[in-house]
Amino acid sequence: MEKIFDYFHLSLQNFFHYLPALLGGIFCLLIAFFVSNFCSKIVSKYSLKRTKDPLIANFIGKIVWSVLLILGIVLALGILGLGTVSNKILAGAGITTFVVGFALKDIGENFLSGIILAFSRPYKVGSMIESVSVKGVVKNMTMRQTTIEADNGKIILVPNSQIIKNPLIKYSNDDNHLRQEFYINVPIGEVERAAQLVKETVCNYNAVLKSGNKTVKVIIESLNADMVKLLVIYWLDSTHFNGSKSGTRTDVMFTVFKTLKEAEIKFAG
Repeated sequence: MEKIFDYFHLSLQNFFHYLPALLGGIFCLLIAFFVSNFCSKIVSKYSLKRTKDPLIANFIGKIVWSVLLILGIVLALGILGLGTVSNKILAGAGITTFVVGFALKDIGENFLSGIILAFSRPYKVGSMIESVSVKGVVKNMTMRQTTIEADNGKIILVPNSQIIKNPLIKYSNDDNHLRQEFYINVPIGEVERAAQLVKETVCNYNAVLKSGNKTVKVIIESLNADMVKLLVIYWLDSTHFNGSKSGTRTDVMFTVFKTLKEAEIKFAG
C-alpha cells in the first residue's frame, strides 16, 4: 500500500512539474489555430481584391492556413519537450510524403490539378463548362474537386484531375450573362415557320438578352428525310430574374412547346 502511495505521489509531482509545459503547448496550439484562421481570411480577402477571382483567393487562403497550423503544431511539440519528435517529423516528411502520396495517389493528383486550375484560371464561379459529358455552371472549387450545377438542378462533384486530363469546353458568358441551349425536332416542311416561332417565343422571355452579339439563335443542327433538328441558343441576364437558372431553362422550353402546339406544329425532343 505504501509503494502505491509513493508511486501516486511521485506521479502527481511529475504531473505538476510538467503542467506548465502542458498548458504552454495547449495555449500555443490555440494561438496557432486562431492565427492561421485570421491570416487565412486576410490573405483570401487581399487575394480576392488583387485577382478578382474567389476560386484562387480561397485556394491561397487554405494553403496559408495549412502552413501556419503545421508550424504551430511543431512549435507546440517543442514547448512540450518533444523537440526530437518534431525534428523527426520534419526529417521524415520526405519519406512520409512519398508513402502517403503513393497510397493516396488519386487525392494527390486532384490536389495538384487543383493548384494548376487555381493559377491558370480557365473558368471562374458562374462560368458554364463542359467536360466528359458533365455540363453546368461552376459553383465552387476546392483543392480536390469542382462543384457544378447541371441544367436539371443536380449538383455534380467533378475531380479536378478529370478536368485537367480531358478536353474542357467553356461557354461564352460573364458574371451576369449565362448561355443556355436546347434541341428540338420539327417536320422538314414546317422548319422555317417553326424556327421563326421559336425565336420569337424565346425573345419574349424577360430574362433573355435581345441585343448585342448575344441574341437568340436558331440553327439547323442536322436533318433527315422527315425531321429537322434545331439548336436553340440564348443568353440569360441573371439580374432580371430570381431563382434557379436551370429552372429558367425549363420555363423557356415549356413556353416554346406550348407555342408550337398552339400553332399545330408537331415536334419532338
